[in-house]
Amino acid sequence: MPILTQIHANKENTMKKILLLIALGLSLYAGISKGDKAVDFDLKSLDQSKSFKQTDFKGEVVLLNLWASWCSGCKEEMPEFFKLQKEYKSGFKIVAVSIDKNADDSQKFLKSLEDEMGYETPFVTIHDGKKMLPKAYGAVAMPSSYLIDKNGVVRLVIVGSLSNKDIQELKQEIDKLK
Repeated sequence: MPILTQIHANKENTMKKILLLIALGLSLYAGISKGDKAVDFDLKSLDQSKSFKQTDFKGEVVLLNLWASWCSGCKEEMPEFFKLQKEYKSGFKIVAVSIDKNADDSQKFLKSLEDEMGYETPFVTIHDGKKMLPKAYGAVAMPSSYLIDKNGVVRLVIVGSLSNKDIQELKQEIDKLK
């Protein structure tokens, strides 16, 4: 085989490998998006006293929040979630899924927040120490939140922490889905 033909063949094989790697990489990061079914799960509460599944929340609008006690953005938005859940007494649930390895770290953080807020955590808290949900959802950052309608369909994907202004916009979306 002439040298120029070999160079061209090697270049073509290299390009094919690069394209394959790009496609593989994109498929690994292809997470849940608007219109997808919510991922089912079977996880324990932070205190390990109860099991929860995604289907337990069918018929309610759900904000599934993936968070950790070491995450600064999570710490900033969590007080807003306390207020938001307190405001919506029915038809809407916040399901906060901690990805801390040790559930005690999450419980300590929430306890300090309860002391600061003056009331107990008003939403469901779940532990996912193996980080199954962030992997299944393709979460690229902490916190990540997913607004899920009554039929279990993701209607909004939020990457990063929510400010008070963001919460006001989120409330409009919740009200549309209730």
